[in-house]
Amino acid sequence: MTDEKSTSGGGPLFGDDAARLGRDIVEKSVAPDVAAVRARLRELWTDPVIDVWLTSTNSHLDGARPIDAIALNGVETVMDAIDVEIAGGSR
Repeated sequence: MTDEKSTSGGGPLFGDDAARLGRDIVEKSVAPDVAAVRARLRELWTDPVIDVWLTSTNSHLDGARPIDAIALNGVETVMDAIDVEIAGGSR
């Protein structure tokens, strides 16, 4: 038996390895959308503030974090939330 784990048939992934792989897949799949959101938010804020906004709950997204909403629902609802921010308020 070996300790080597792989996604190409080297054995199943469990626990932290599986979680890490899942996070990597999601991050890569939403990277273009996150980049678009960041570009739009730069109209308002600096990168450290954008990082906080992406990972904080948002009332316009029914309490979801924008980073999660991008992964689950796509970028459109997050862009709508940004429109609300640009207009100067929340719902």
